[in-house]
Amino acid sequence: MCKIENQTKANMQRLGIYRPEFDQTIQIYSGLIEHYNDLLRELRKSKFKVIEPTTRNNDSMKKSPLIGVLETLRKDILTYSNCLGLTPMGLRKINDETKNANKKLSKLEEALSNFN
Repeated sequence: MCKIENQTKANMQRLGIYRPEFDQTIQIYSGLIEHYNDLLRELRKSKFKVIEPTTRNNDSMKKSPLIGVLETLRKDILTYSNCLGLTPMGLRKINDETKNANKKLSKLEEALSNFN
């Protein structure tokens, strides 16, 4: 198991939201972060070159494809972070859902739900 995966599980355990059913999502999330870190190292090696000449004409420039991939990965990581409860917004949503699931129904609410 990779370091990021272990760290993610530990963070979720500290927050009280880890469940083994999340392992596959955690693996995907960890892979995204590893990929992001690898590409970030490449960007550093290129001395943060964010534009490059086009292949057709050296006079025109375009955004480095590496930048586009990093932006996409950043968005995907944020989405997975929210789903796993690793952001304030994601944690709030999980806590609210847990609270609502554990909320006891009043006798009237029970009777009405059985009425349907």
